[in-house]
Amino acid sequence: MGHLTYGNTDAPIEVDDALLVHLRAVTVTKLRRNESFALTIPTRDGSVQTLWIHASIPLRFAFDDEQHLHRPLLAKMMESANSANGLDLTREDFAASLEGARNLQAVPA
Repeated sequence: MGHLTYGNTDAPIEVDDALLVHLRAVTVTKLRRNESFALTIPTRDGSVQTLWIHASIPLRFAFDDEQHLHRPLLAKMMESANSANGLDLTREDFAASLEGARNLQAVPA
C-alpha cells in the first residue's frame, strides 16, 4: 500500500501501489503541461476526498512496491483527468481496469 501526501498535511492517503503508480504518471503529465485537475479518491476509512491538484500545492507519492504501467488504464485515467469532472477514482470501471492490469503483461514504468 502506497501513500499520497497532499499539501502540508502529515496525514497521507493510503492508495493501492498499482493505482498510485498510474496516478503519479497522470499527475506528472498534467502538471508538466501546467494543467490543474480535480482528483476524487477513496480513503481507507471509506470516505471520499476531492483534491484540487495544482503545481503550487506540495504532493508526494510513496510506494511500498513499485508497479508497472498498464497503457489502457493509463489512457482511461488521462481521459478522465482531462474531463470537466476530473479524475474520479471512485468509479467502478477504474477498479475493474486496475484488476485487469494486474492480470495482464504490464509495460515497465
